[in-house]
Amino acid sequence: MGNALHYISPPKEGFKNELFDRLLAAGYYRMQHLMFTCNETVINSDYKTIPVFWLRTLVQNVLLEKAARNILKKCAGFTVLIEPAYIDDEIETLYAAYKAHVQFEVSSSCASYLHQPELPEPFDSMMIKVIDGNKLIAAGYFDKGSESIAGIINIYHPQYRAYSPGKFLILQKLQYALSKNMQYYYTGYISTESIRFDYKTFPDAEAVEVLLPLEQTWAPYSKLGKPFLEAYYLQMLHNL
Repeated sequence: MGNALHYISPPKEGFKNELFDRLLAAGYYRMQHLMFTCNETVINSDYKTIPVFWLRTLVQNVLLEKAARNILKKCAGFTVLIEPAYIDDEIETLYAAYKAHVQFEVSSSCASYLHQPELPEPFDSMMIKVIDGNKLIAAGYFDKGSESIAGIINIYHPQYRAYSPGKFLILQKLQYALSKNMQYYYTGYISTESIRFDYKTFPDAEAVEVLLPLEQTWAPYSKLGKPFLEAYYLQMLHNL
Protein backbone atom coordinates (compact mmCIF):
# COMPACT_ATOMS: atom_id res chain seq x y z
CA MET A 1 0.00 0.00 0.00
CA GLY A 2 2.88 2.37 0.65
CA ASN A 3 2.76 5.53 2.72
CA ALA A 4 1.07 7.82 0.20
CA LEU A 5 -2.61 8.65 0.44
CA HIS A 6 -4.80 6.21 -1.46
CA TYR A 7 -8.21 7.45 -2.60
CA ILE A 8 -11.38 5.75 -3.82
CA SER A 9 -13.99 7.73 -5.75
CA PRO A 10 -17.63 6.97 -4.98
CA PRO A 11 -19.52 4.53 -7.20
CA LYS A 12 -22.88 5.57 -8.59
CA GLU A 13 -24.71 4.17 -5.56
CA GLY A 14 -22.37 5.95 -3.15
CA PHE A 15 -20.51 4.71 -0.08
CA LYS A 16 -23.38 3.11 1.79
CA ASN A 17 -24.55 -0.06 3.51
CA GLU A 18 -22.24 -3.09 3.19
CA LEU A 19 -19.80 -1.32 0.85
CA PHE A 20 -19.19 1.36 3.47
CA ASP A 21 -18.66 -1.34 6.12
CA ARG A 22 -16.11 -3.17 3.94
CA LEU A 23 -14.10 -0.04 3.18
CA LEU A 24 -13.98 0.99 6.82
CA ALA A 25 -12.81 -2.51 7.76
CA ALA A 26 -10.03 -2.18 5.17
CA GLY A 27 -8.75 1.04 6.76
CA TYR A 28 -10.46 3.60 4.51
CA TYR A 29 -12.06 6.76 5.87
CA ARG A 30 -14.06 9.70 4.60
CA MET A 31 -12.45 12.83 3.15
CA GLN A 32 -15.18 15.07 1.73
CA HIS A 33 -16.69 12.92 -1.07
CA LEU A 34 -13.88 10.38 -1.27
CA MET A 35 -12.59 7.61 0.93
CA PHE A 36 -8.86 7.39 1.65
CA THR A 37 -6.30 5.48 3.63
CA CYS A 38 -2.73 6.17 4.73
CA ASN A 39 -0.04 5.10 7.18
CA GLU A 40 1.30 8.62 7.85
CA THR A 41 -0.03 12.13 8.29
CA VAL A 42 1.15 15.69 8.96
CA ILE A 43 -0.30 17.64 11.90
CA ASN A 44 2.16 20.49 12.45
CA SER A 45 3.46 23.40 10.40
CA ASP A 46 6.89 21.75 10.14
CA TYR A 47 5.29 19.21 7.74
CA LYS A 48 6.99 16.31 9.49
CA THR A 49 5.14 13.07 8.86
CA ILE A 50 4.09 10.90 11.78
CA PRO A 51 2.82 7.30 11.79
CA VAL A 52 -0.89 6.62 12.12
CA PHE A 53 -2.95 3.50 12.74
CA TRP A 54 -6.71 3.15 12.26
CA LEU A 55 -8.99 2.43 15.22
CA ARG A 56 -12.45 1.06 15.77
CA THR A 57 -14.51 0.44 18.90
CA LEU A 58 -16.39 -2.82 19.39
CA VAL A 59 -19.74 -1.27 20.25
CA GLN A 60 -21.27 -4.22 22.04
CA ASN A 61 -18.18 -4.73 24.24
CA VAL A 62 -17.95 -1.23 25.73
CA LEU A 63 -18.03 -0.87 29.50
CA LEU A 64 -17.81 2.86 30.07
CA GLU A 65 -14.88 4.11 32.11
CA LYS A 66 -15.58 6.34 35.13
CA ALA A 67 -14.47 9.45 33.23
CA ALA A 68 -16.99 8.70 30.47
CA ARG A 69 -19.80 8.17 32.98
CA ASN A 70 -18.92 11.48 34.66
CA ILE A 71 -19.20 13.32 31.33
CA LEU A 72 -22.67 11.86 30.81
CA LYS A 73 -23.69 13.09 34.25
CA LYS A 74 -22.30 16.59 33.65
CA CYS A 75 -24.19 16.85 30.36
CA ALA A 76 -27.44 15.26 31.54
CA GLY A 77 -29.26 18.61 31.47
CA PHE A 78 -28.66 19.17 27.75
CA THR A 79 -31.08 18.17 25.00
CA VAL A 80 -29.71 15.76 22.39
CA LEU A 81 -31.22 15.51 18.90
CA ILE A 82 -30.16 13.00 16.22
CA GLU A 83 -31.30 13.55 12.64
CA PRO A 84 -30.16 13.33 9.00
CA ALA A 85 -27.17 15.57 8.45
CA TYR A 86 -27.48 19.13 7.19
CA ILE A 87 -25.59 22.41 7.52
CA ASP A 88 -27.25 25.78 8.12
CA ASP A 89 -26.27 29.21 9.41
CA GLU A 90 -26.58 28.11 13.04
CA ILE A 91 -24.12 25.27 12.43
CA GLU A 92 -21.69 27.56 10.63
CA THR A 93 -21.84 30.10 13.48
CA LEU A 94 -21.00 27.32 15.93
CA TYR A 95 -18.20 26.10 13.65
CA ALA A 96 -16.71 29.60 13.46
CA ALA A 97 -16.58 29.82 17.27
CA TYR A 98 -14.99 26.36 17.41
CA LYS A 99 -12.46 27.23 14.68
CA ALA A 100 -11.37 30.36 16.56
CA HIS A 101 -10.80 28.30 19.70
CA VAL A 102 -8.85 25.23 18.58
CA GLN A 103 -5.08 25.23 18.33
CA PHE A 104 -4.85 23.29 15.08
CA GLU A 105 -5.75 24.13 11.50
CA VAL A 106 -9.28 23.31 10.33
CA SER A 107 -11.29 24.02 7.19
CA SER A 108 -12.68 27.49 6.62
CA SER A 109 -16.27 26.30 7.13
CA CYS A 110 -18.17 23.23 8.20
CA ALA A 111 -19.57 22.89 4.68
CA SER A 112 -16.11 22.90 3.10
CA TYR A 113 -14.94 20.28 5.60
CA LEU A 114 -17.77 17.89 4.75
CA HIS A 115 -18.78 18.62 1.17
CA GLN A 116 -17.87 19.40 -2.38
CA PRO A 117 -21.09 21.21 -3.29
CA GLU A 118 -20.86 20.47 -7.01
CA LEU A 119 -20.99 16.70 -6.35
CA PRO A 120 -23.81 14.47 -5.08
CA GLU A 121 -23.50 13.35 -1.47
CA PRO A 122 -22.26 9.71 -1.46
CA PHE A 123 -22.63 8.98 2.27
CA ASP A 124 -25.55 8.14 4.53
CA SER A 125 -24.82 10.90 7.04
CA MET A 126 -26.35 11.79 10.39
CA MET A 127 -25.85 14.60 12.86
CA ILE A 128 -26.14 14.99 16.62
CA LYS A 129 -27.09 18.38 18.05
CA VAL A 130 -26.56 19.26 21.72
CA ILE A 131 -28.75 22.11 22.96
CA ASP A 132 -28.69 24.09 26.20
CA GLY A 133 -32.09 25.76 26.50
CA ASN A 134 -32.47 27.28 23.05
CA LYS A 135 -28.74 27.48 22.29
CA LEU A 136 -26.89 25.05 20.03
CA ILE A 137 -23.69 24.30 21.94
CA ALA A 138 -22.26 21.29 20.09
CA ALA A 139 -22.78 19.23 16.94
CA GLY A 140 -21.28 16.04 15.62
CA TYR A 141 -21.48 14.33 12.24
CA PHE A 142 -21.15 10.66 11.44
CA ASP A 143 -21.74 8.31 8.50
CA LYS A 144 -23.44 4.95 8.78
CA GLY A 145 -23.37 1.63 6.98
CA SER A 146 -25.16 -1.62 7.75
CA GLU A 147 -23.18 -2.58 10.85
CA SER A 148 -20.81 0.35 11.31
CA ILE A 149 -20.69 4.07 11.92
CA ALA A 150 -17.73 6.38 11.34
CA GLY A 151 -17.31 9.60 13.29
CA ILE A 152 -16.45 12.53 11.00
CA ILE A 153 -16.28 15.74 13.02
CA ASN A 154 -17.36 17.16 16.37
CA ILE A 155 -17.63 20.90 17.01
CA TYR A 156 -18.62 22.84 20.10
CA HIS A 157 -18.81 26.31 21.57
CA PRO A 158 -15.65 27.04 23.62
CA GLN A 159 -17.75 28.46 26.47
CA TYR A 160 -18.85 24.88 27.17
CA ARG A 161 -15.45 23.17 27.03
CA ALA A 162 -15.62 22.35 30.77
CA TYR A 163 -18.39 19.89 29.89
CA SER A 164 -16.10 17.97 27.49
CA PRO A 165 -18.63 18.35 24.67
CA GLY A 166 -16.43 16.64 22.08
CA LYS A 167 -16.21 13.53 24.23
CA PHE A 168 -19.92 13.79 25.01
CA LEU A 169 -20.61 13.65 21.27
CA ILE A 170 -18.41 10.55 20.97
CA LEU A 171 -20.50 8.93 23.68
CA GLN A 172 -23.71 9.91 21.90
CA LYS A 173 -22.45 8.35 18.66
CA LEU A 174 -21.55 5.22 20.57
CA GLN A 175 -25.02 5.13 22.11
CA TYR A 176 -26.61 5.54 18.68
CA ALA A 177 -24.60 2.61 17.31
CA LEU A 178 -25.56 0.52 20.32
CA SER A 179 -29.26 1.39 19.92
CA LYS A 180 -29.14 0.25 16.27
CA ASN A 181 -27.37 -3.00 17.22
CA MET A 182 -24.32 -2.05 15.16
CA GLN A 183 -20.99 -3.75 15.71
CA TYR A 184 -18.34 -1.11 15.01
CA TYR A 185 -17.72 2.57 15.64
CA TYR A 186 -14.76 3.75 13.56
CA THR A 187 -13.09 6.75 15.20
CA GLY A 188 -10.24 7.51 12.77
CA TYR A 189 -6.56 7.12 13.49
CA ILE A 190 -4.17 7.28 16.42
CA SER A 191 -0.46 8.09 16.25
CA THR A 192 2.59 6.66 18.01
CA GLU A 193 4.25 10.09 17.94
CA SER A 194 1.42 12.29 19.20
CA ILE A 195 -1.13 12.22 22.01
CA ARG A 196 -3.53 14.42 20.02
CA PHE A 197 -5.70 11.47 18.93
CA ASP A 198 -5.55 9.44 22.15
CA TYR A 199 -8.99 10.66 23.26
CA LYS A 200 -10.54 8.22 20.79
CA THR A 201 -9.96 5.35 23.20
CA PHE A 202 -11.40 7.05 26.29
CA PRO A 203 -14.85 5.37 26.58
CA ASP A 204 -13.23 1.93 27.09
CA ALA A 205 -9.74 1.21 25.75
CA GLU A 206 -10.36 -2.51 26.24
CA ALA A 207 -13.06 -2.39 23.54
CA VAL A 208 -10.80 -0.72 20.93
CA GLU A 209 -9.16 -2.53 18.02
CA VAL A 210 -6.30 -1.30 15.80
CA LEU A 211 -5.73 -2.26 12.17
CA LEU A 212 -2.42 -3.90 11.25
CA PRO A 213 -2.41 -2.77 7.61
CA LEU A 214 -0.09 -5.32 6.01
CA GLU A 215 -1.99 -8.26 7.44
CA GLN A 216 -5.35 -6.45 7.15
CA THR A 217 -6.06 -7.75 10.65
CA TRP A 218 -7.76 -5.95 13.52
CA ALA A 219 -6.13 -6.61 16.91
CA PRO A 220 -6.87 -5.48 20.51
CA TYR A 221 -5.30 -2.06 20.94
CA SER A 222 -4.84 -2.38 24.71
CA LYS A 223 -2.86 -5.61 24.32
CA LEU A 224 -0.51 -4.12 21.70
CA GLY A 225 -0.06 -0.50 22.73
CA LYS A 226 2.02 2.24 21.16
CA PRO A 227 5.46 0.60 21.64
CA PHE A 228 4.39 -2.37 19.53
CA LEU A 229 2.84 -0.11 16.89
CA GLU A 230 5.95 2.07 16.75
CA ALA A 231 8.12 -1.00 16.13
CA TYR A 232 5.62 -2.31 13.58
CA TYR A 233 5.74 0.98 11.70
CA LEU A 234 9.55 1.19 11.68
CA GLN A 235 10.04 -2.43 10.66
CA MET A 236 7.11 -2.96 8.31
CA LEU A 237 5.79 0.34 6.96
CA HIS A 238 8.41 3.08 7.10
CA ASN A 239 10.18 2.25 3.86
CA LEU A 240 7.16 1.20 1.80
